[in-house]
Amino acid sequence: GADVSVAVADCSSQVGSGAVPVETLPSAALALTPDGGGGALERLAERFRRLPVPVIGRIADGALLLDLRCLEDEDGFLANLRSLATAEYRG
Repeated sequence: GADVSVAVADCSSQVGSGAVPVETLPSAALALTPDGGGGALERLAERFRRLPVPVIGRIADGALLLDLRCLEDEDGFLANLRSLATAEYRG
């Protein structure tokens, strides 16, 4: 599909939803912005949700934000993303 611009963006991460649903922590996110109009952003988010290990982001300010606060396995994350560009991914 569309070309995607990637940048690092400051963001706030929600701590939890139980007793402190409004507490946030500063974090960083990958901000993915697809070129093109229409539903390009929604289609990009869908492709990430359909990866072998689903990646869930949030859409804000015209970009798909992938908050990195809880990323523990960087190599596994990158391997999962590589399937976006290979024949293994059929989304």
